[in-house]
Amino acid sequence: MPRQAPAARRGPTCHIVLASALILFAAPLARSPAVAQEADLEAAKKQFLTSCGVCHTVEPGAPPRQGPNLHGVYGRKAASLPEFTYSDALKGVDWTWDDATLDPWIENAQSVRPGTVMNYRQADPAKRKLIIAYLKSLSAKP
Repeated sequence: MPRQAPAARRGPTCHIVLASALILFAAPLARSPAVAQEADLEAAKKQFLTSCGVCHTVEPGAPPRQGPNLHGVYGRKAASLPEFTYSDALKGVDWTWDDATLDPWIENAQSVRPGTVMNYRQADPAKRKLIIAYLKSLSAKP
């Protein structure tokens, strides 16, 4: 019997098993929860900066811009920062910023509270979800 090259003796099954093992062990590393969460948070930050960053800052202790500083806004009582002058329309609310209040607010603040100064509107629910996720990440309690 003629001598075969080592790869030929192993046959195609060996290559399939090796490729399958690489996929099974490498794929989770490429998209681990930490990597996915970091990528999602980067997308959320980018959306926030694009949609809200002109009027709002999120740097801790930074002065307000046209709108209040939103660092820590998630879970905070609305219109509660003493260093910002809120519209009369917003001063009269008694709610805390969370998913249920932020989503309609970002969609159309004027329809939620007519007379408010915020004119920004975001009709895309996926973009609103990203913005809220970013704000939530800045308010997480250790």
